[in-house]
Amino acid sequence: MLNELRELSLSLETANMDVEDLHTNFKPCPKGSLTYWVYIDGQGNIAALAPTPSVQVSTVRKWEKANGVSFPAFNVPPLLEAHSDDLKEKTKSVRKMVEQGNSIDIEGFSTLVNACNHLWNDGILKKITDCLTKPVADISERLGETSDKYRAIGELCDRARLIKAATFKQQLITSLIQSIHSAPAPDLIDTLFFYSGKAPKNFQVILELSDRERFEFPANHQEVQRWMNVQFMSTTTKDDRIDIDAFGCNASGKGEKYPRVRLPVLGNVILRAMNPESPCQTRYGMIDHHSFPSGAAARKGMKSALEWLGKEERKGKTWCDLSRRMERPMLLFAYPSQIPENLPDLAGMIGDMEDEDAETQQEKFSALAEKVTLALRGSTNETLDADVRVFVLAKMDKARTKVLASNRYSAKHVVSSARLWQEGSRNVPKIAVWRFGKDKGDKPVWSELLIPFPAEAIWCLNTVWTRQGTHADGAHGFSVNDSLCLLLGVGVELQQVADRALGAVLRNSTSLFLAIGQANAQGLVHKTNRKYAKQLKLLPSLLGLLLYKLGYKKGEIMTTPAFLIGKLFNLADSLHLEYCKGPRKGSIPPQLVGNALMATALETPEKALSMLSQRVLPYQAWARTLTGGDEVKLVKFFLKNLGEVTEQLKDIPLPQRSSDTDKAQMLLGYLARSESATN
Repeated sequence: MLNELRELSLSLETANMDVEDLHTNFKPCPKGSLTYWVYIDGQGNIAALAPTPSVQVSTVRKWEKANGVSFPAFNVPPLLEAHSDDLKEKTKSVRKMVEQGNSIDIEGFSTLVNACNHLWNDGILKKITDCLTKPVADISERLGETSDKYRAIGELCDRARLIKAATFKQQLITSLIQSIHSAPAPDLIDTLFFYSGKAPKNFQVILELSDRERFEFPANHQEVQRWMNVQFMSTTTKDDRIDIDAFGCNASGKGEKYPRVRLPVLGNVILRAMNPESPCQTRYGMIDHHSFPSGAAARKGMKSALEWLGKEERKGKTWCDLSRRMERPMLLFAYPSQIPENLPDLAGMIGDMEDEDAETQQEKFSALAEKVTLALRGSTNETLDADVRVFVLAKMDKARTKVLASNRYSAKHVVSSARLWQEGSRNVPKIAVWRFGKDKGDKPVWSELLIPFPAEAIWCLNTVWTRQGTHADGAHGFSVNDSLCLLLGVGVELQQVADRALGAVLRNSTSLFLAIGQANAQGLVHKTNRKYAKQLKLLPSLLGLLLYKLGYKKGEIMTTPAFLIGKLFNLADSLHLEYCKGPRKGSIPPQLVGNALMATALETPEKALSMLSQRVLPYQAWARTLTGGDEVKLVKFFLKNLGEVTEQLKDIPLPQRSSDTDKAQMLLGYLARSESATN
């Protein structure tokens, strides 16, 4: 990953892209925890307290050299402990009343507060003192004299020196109680009280001036923080020794730790870690920065490059979130080596665009692929002679982030692969799925199949359908590397992954394919868990894609014995259904005749055809004698097609045992719908 980031930093310089260089210790506040503005007056007392919207939290930075010791934002635990079961129940009762919008008993609440223990011990008070002294002194030293424009941060540091941890604790309790009295909220209860059996969950405070309107900018304003960062960077210590690092650059500062980058979803990511406390890291005789020496300039460029890639406004363009498809925190990054003026949605096309509304995604992959193609071709209409770099980062546990994939492809290959992916996903006969409209109360309609994104393909492969296709569970077996191989791979590796994937789809999803086929024949909506409902429109496309990757094209598929057998059983279902509506007066069995025999057909086609030839005789006899009624035209259509398919199969040698490709083609034949059947 370091090589890719180094090259990206050089590409950004070449493209004159504006990349903000942030000091390693000037870190963004995390958005995950409860956060409050705490307003400090001129005497160092808490004047007010207010919740901080998450959108504001992400814009505030704090100075943090040692983990947990930071300013002007820092974490603290709840202040009071409900130490007995009785007090815990009373606290939960108060929270429930607040959550339901009911007023609280002021006297009873005061009694509860007085009965609780103070949770902040000497260790916590010392940590608060450290936050109000050590980073404050460091900030003041690095900023020096502040101009009137940025005076607010200097004033906040001065007021922080007046704060005593014990007084701060008591004033914070008082402010929270007042807030609960004036505007009760469940979060305030969770902030004030610790009442669960688990470890206390910290909340975050951001200190700000109570009279901030007196200053041109508040202490935590982005303009102030930009100026602070410039000052911090200008006072960074420099090593005057001239040496060359692993990139051939000045090695000044090579002994420092690699910086952390805060990324969406993954949180803090260290560019490289070779901790000397882990003995396994010493197997090559070098540890820490000696294992890969890089100077401060190179590290700064790599850090800035990764921050540039992970900016929120570039979601879908240079990065996408694969977490929900891969069931662990995971990001895919993709970018061209020659940065175009308008970045295409390259990462979204290679990974996933996270659109749960299947209707709006109908042609989304195709639209993205077209935009990516146009961007990579540029104004000359010829694909750029450039590389596309792709790498994937995943959170393995709370501390470790791992590179799961790292590849580069020519821009021409990416454009060609996107085209082939679309062709492969459409490598199916006409198939539609009977589904409800997207709005509540809409009538069912025939819904077209979707082109899966690569991450969605892996999601389908890692899903097991049971209970006649009504229940789905996640499984393991395919990784993000497999998704990249299916989209961008070639040769033997692609053949191996496609062959393994085809076997997995058949093993895990055949019950769903058969359930869809029977529901379609009856004009019913096959009901599934909403989380997995989208797969009904993805899996048939995935079957066609995998067959395409294995060399089977639609024209050839639709003439194979396996496909025709599937089509025959589909027609048998339709004829059986019409028979049930007629002579059986609407009494429809749990399984139609074709559906009941498909499991046998998928293994031994000849046996299933022999069984079908006997069972379909009553329905054929009835159909031939039918002369009146609205259903005559449709019944005659099914009877005619049964005869035509039977005639086609008569002189074709049938497989004794079905291979995976035979089974896939048979399922596509079973799901294929004619115009008459879908209208």
